This record gives sequence, C-alpha cells and structure tokens, in this order.
Amino acid sequence: MFSFFNKTSPPIFEGLCDIHNHLLPGIDDGCKEVQDSHRMLEAYKELGFVQVIPTPHVYSELYPNTPQSVKSSFDVLQDSMGSENIQVKRYAAEYMVDEQFMADFEQRSPELLLPNNICLVEIHFFGNTQILEQAGFQLLQQGIKPLLAHPERYHGINDLKKFSELKGRGFKLQLNALSLLGHYGDDVKQKAFKIMDLGLYDYLGTDAHRPGHLHLLKEIRLNKKQLLSWEEIRERQIADFR
Repeated sequence: MFSFFNKTSPPIFEGLCDIHNHLLPGIDDGCKEVQDSHRMLEAYKELGFVQVIPTPHVYSELYPNTPQSVKSSFDVLQDSMGSENIQVKRYAAEYMVDEQFMADFEQRSPELLLPNNICLVEIHFFGNTQILEQAGFQLLQQGIKPLLAHPERYHGINDLKKFSELKGRGFKLQLNALSLLGHYGDDVKQKAFKIMDLGLYDYLGTDAHRPGHLHLLKEIRLNKKQLLSWEEIRERQIADFR
C-alpha cells in the first residue's frame, strides 16, 4: 500500500472537478459561514482540484432548499470571492429520494442538476431501493441521468449485485473519497473497495462539509490495482466535468 501524496506519485485529485460537496454557506449541514467556504476552497487548491460544483442537500424534512435558496447562497459566495484560482461557476444539489421527492416530481422535474443533465441523488442509509428505482425510471423518462451518491454507505444494500442492477437501469455511481479512509466506519471502507474492484464506480466526490474533511484526503492509501481503478474514474471525471 502507498500514498498518492509522496515524492513519486502525482496528487490523486489533480485537475478534477468536485461534484459532491457542501461548500455553500448557511444552507445545510455544511459550511456555516462564508469564511468556512473560503477555507474549503484553499484546501481544494492544495489537493489539486480546479473546479467545485456545490451540491447542497434538498431534503424536505431537514433542508427544504429550493432553486431560489441555493442561488442566494451561491451569490453570497460568488460576491465574496477574489482570485482563488479555482472555479465555482455553477451549482447543483444532492436530492433525497423520498415520498416528498416523488410528490414534487409530479409537479416539476428537479432543476438543480450537474452538467450533462445528471441528477445527484441519495436515499436514507437504511432505506430500500424500491423508491430509488421508481425515481430513476422517472428521471430517465425526462432525459435526466440519476447519479447515486455514496452507494457504499447504504446499510440496506449489502448485496453488491444490486449496484450492478441499478447501473443496468441507467444509474451511475459516485464514490465518496472519504469512505476509503474509514471515515464512515471500516465496513463502509471495505464495501467501497469491493465496489471499486468490481469497476462499478463512475465518478468520485469528496462530500466535504468542512475544511477538515478535505485535509483528511491527503491520507488516502491505495494499492496498484486500486490505483488503476481510481485513475479510470479520475480520467472519466475530467472528461465529463470540464
């Protein structure tokens, strides 16, 4: 095992756009103040990221954000930025797929999308996939591609074949980089490496809520096989999110 952050290996996040994070201030359980957002941007630069797309929660029970509330927070950050040398030029959201999400969908499609018409979604950690499959079908019917955030963290999905089935239904999968450090527990870490070994991840994200989360990412260790899998994900992400 070795670290990417040594004298012979380039930074693993070099040239990437982070497509899952909670950078925007005062809008969910991420940054509380705009100063926290700026500290995160400094940490992103240290890691080699070139762009960040903020993805605050849209979750009716806890964070009932709207396109308007997200734009307001984004504008606060934009107005405070100087020459950070890192792009924050658009925003999206992380949608909780629940009954309210499905009810809202009957009125309008999700608006806070990543580039290429990708919708970042999550479910409850102990939830089942039935509602997720329903949401995925409806999103695809609207020409929207569902991207499942941190599949390794769902305790209700232990059979990894389920993730292959979801991909067969049109889903893409996003790895949380922090999972590889055991940040969410050793079981999640092992599950993440298994999904990586199967080649099921399409993209990666930090899911960073504060600067400290980004500082932790310097400690990621991978073996040669895992490095190859990571590089495949990284190259795809650079190509798809410029």
